[in-house]
Amino acid sequence: MSRRSGRVKRIISRLFKERQIYHRSDGVVHFISMSTRTQIALAGVIGTFLLWVAYASVNVVFKEQIIVAKERDARIMETTYAKQLLKQQRAYDDVHSLNVIMQREFDATMAEISSRHQTLKSMVERKVAIDQSLDGLARGLSEAGAPNGAKPANANRVMIDVAPAEATPRQSRLSILRRQALEEVEKSRAAAPPGSAASEALKKMESAAVDLYIEQMLLVAALEEKATAKIDTLHRVLAATGIGGEELLPDPKITNMVLAQGGPFIHAANFTDASTAFFRHANRAGVLIDELATLEAVVARLPLSSPLTVSRRLTSGFGVRRDPITGRNANHFGVDFSAAWASPVTATASGVVVYAGVKNGWGRVVEVDHGNGFMTRYAHLHRISVKRGQKVALHQKVGELGSSGRSTGPHVHYEVLYKGRPKNPRRFMEAGRYVFES
Repeated sequence: MSRRSGRVKRIISRLFKERQIYHRSDGVVHFISMSTRTQIALAGVIGTFLLWVAYASVNVVFKEQIIVAKERDARIMETTYAKQLLKQQRAYDDVHSLNVIMQREFDATMAEISSRHQTLKSMVERKVAIDQSLDGLARGLSEAGAPNGAKPANANRVMIDVAPAEATPRQSRLSILRRQALEEVEKSRAAAPPGSAASEALKKMESAAVDLYIEQMLLVAALEEKATAKIDTLHRVLAATGIGGEELLPDPKITNMVLAQGGPFIHAANFTDASTAFFRHANRAGVLIDELATLEAVVARLPLSSPLTVSRRLTSGFGVRRDPITGRNANHFGVDFSAAWASPVTATASGVVVYAGVKNGWGRVVEVDHGNGFMTRYAHLHRISVKRGQKVALHQKVGELGSSGRSTGPHVHYEVLYKGRPKNPRRFMEAGRYVFES
């Protein structure tokens, strides 16, 4: 340890020998004596100063570099932030555009569904009203039974089922309709970016819409089939009367071939091909329902029932017969039913009483106008129950069975007149039987 300290002292003594600094001023020589310690102190001060200068210089240089680096980092962060912001803005724009597409498609789909629903609702309500009217008529006619009074033996099937068996099974038709619907929807499908969430959502929405579209199309087809079947039945009823539908049906009205049921104006551009196809089918079904309504209105006013709903017996038919009083051949323009005395005689269809009184040969008689040129006559009554101008419904009592006028016993003479000409009432009663029996 002493050796090392002695060596250090020798090195310091050589480096910092005692020195004298001379200088002359005004002929006088001065000197400064600098000891080793003084030199060491001065060297320390100078070294410290130089270190401080070096530190300050380096610090200034590095601070500038640090500031430059920080500014560069700030610019990088700002650029990155701007890119992220732009990316988020683009993502927002994409989402917004997808929302617009989804909203537009949803609104269009709901508008189509609502429009189809309203059309179907209108047709179904009309069809139900017609069916209820025909069912009521069938039930009323079944109360009277056949001309001889026989009741239906099959629990009163309301209308004859004349619809042919379905050509193709429902599942096959369902597949055909689904394929057609998908093809139609494909033509009008909104463009969504491939692989986007909107694309999958649109597919699900379109799939649900297609399923509903198919069900609505099947309902239209069912309405069309059932309307066609009942139209055929009612035409057979009219044919059975011997007059025929051509003479009884009014002239066809001009039909709206765009939206059969009418309603608010809806521009064609608002509908896809699928909707247009639906309304074509719906229009055809609507035309059939219009025809069915016309037929129902005609049939409802036909005198298809018997004037007696109680037990009775047909005692004389329509046409030439032997007169019960003179015994000679004579025309008989009606049919005679015998039953218990004072049995209720009822209207065979709805109408208005145009005569209620006594006529020569007929005794007490009631005549009812049913419209469309039809009138019925009920003669030889014991008592009259209605007045002239009174409205009557099917099977409403108009009098009581008796034997007034030119009669040989208690019975009711019943006539059907069309445009003033007598028609065979039995044909009308058989047509009425056709309504409720199969």
